[in-house]
This record gives sequence, structure tokens and C-alpha cells, in this order.
Amino acid sequence: MILGSPHFSLPEFRALIPRLVGKRRHPRVQFIVTTSRFVLGELERQGLLSPLEAFGVRLMTDTCILNFPTVQNDRGVTVCMTNSGKYAHYIPGQIGKQVIYGSTADCVASAVAGRVVRDDTLWNA
Repeated sequence: MILGSPHFSLPEFRALIPRLVGKRRHPRVQFIVTTSRFVLGELERQGLLSPLEAFGVRLMTDTCILNFPTVQNDRGVTVCMTNSGKYAHYIPGQIGKQVIYGSTADCVASAVAGRVVRDDTLWNA
């Protein structure tokens, strides 16, 4: 799972955190959220890091996974799920991974299950 392009904001983290409480990402799943140094500082200041850490979120600051070798060079990663239109557009061409686009809730549910979980009713409007 890769969230945060553009960088995840404090309100987005406040919406994400309740979805994570009491859950843990599947061991085969990476859950990366890109954000800014400022937002990370606010998360620390407001005591909001512990639920992210408990779930297994990896925070990356002031960068984009498209320019960072973490996902690019990981041969075990073949599919990236994201809630970001930017990531969904650029991941296949720039880092050569398959993409699944879903809501934030879909990304969390998929991270917990270790497989793709999507509420397809969201796409039947």
C-alpha cells in the first residue's frame, strides 16, 4: 500500500488512524505513507504516531516513492495498491509495478487481509 501523493496531510492522518486502531498489517504487505516533515512533526507533537507504528505504517518524509528505490528495487513487490491518482498513473511507467486503485478504506482492508479487498459499489455510481 502506498498512500500520500500529494503528501498525506494532518486531516488525512486523522481520518486514517481510526481505521488502523486494533489492526495490524499483514506481514507480507508494506504500508507506506509519504508526508512532509511538518506533518510528521505535528503527528509527533500531538501523540498520533503510536497507532501508525502499531499497525506497521512506514512513514517517508519529503520524498516520493517514484524517486526512491524502496519499492523500485524490491523484486518481491509486484503490485502496488494506492488511493492516489498520481501514484496510480505513474507507478507502472516509472517503477514497473502493477497498480490497483482503491479508497483509503480499501487500502487498509487489503493491508490487513494480505490480498486485495475492494468495495466495488463505490465504482458503480
